[in-house]
Amino acid sequence: MKTKWIKSPNCDERECECISMIVIHYTALSLSETIKRFKDKNSEASAHYIIDRDGSITQMVKDEKKAWHAGESEFEGKSHVNGFSIGIELVNWGPLRKKGGRFYTWKNDWSEPYDGETPVISKDGCWQPFSEEQYESLVQLMKTLLRRYPSITRERIKGHCDLCVPRGRKIDPGDAFDWGKVLGAVFT
Repeated sequence: MKTKWIKSPNCDERECECISMIVIHYTALSLSETIKRFKDKNSEASAHYIIDRDGSITQMVKDEKKAWHAGESEFEGKSHVNGFSIGIELVNWGPLRKKGGRFYTWKNDWSEPYDGETPVISKDGCWQPFSEEQYESLVQLMKTLLRRYPSITRERIKGHCDLCVPRGRKIDPGDAFDWGKVLGAVFT
């Protein structure tokens, strides 16, 4: 699996914790904007991997380091999820808003027109769909990570929304993310 390496300064040493979890996010930005943000020390944000719409993978933090992707978080009574997880960002706007027959992204206070694929409609709103290329790359990356880190089980692959404190603070990867498709392909 080919990945492009671009270093983010936003990481720390892991405190002797076993990598035992994968956390899935959406970027809510383009790839270039995400890379720019993760390279900016003032953003205090990063992830190990970013998967673009075309399936290409950029790694910004080495697995051995702690990326700053989950923020205030908790899983099974243990806080600071960044210390034992790998963060994967998928380039995706996340929620969209419909105004006057058009969809808009959150950017610039919901004024940025969305011109992508037909949105996924759920009970909680409209969402940019994830691409097939992203799903394929995500599955391959996750299979690689599971071979490398056997403590990661199906139950320890979560969305940012499942771990944030307080609950409801984050909604990614959102309703357009097909958990069944991804986990089914990873664990076959």
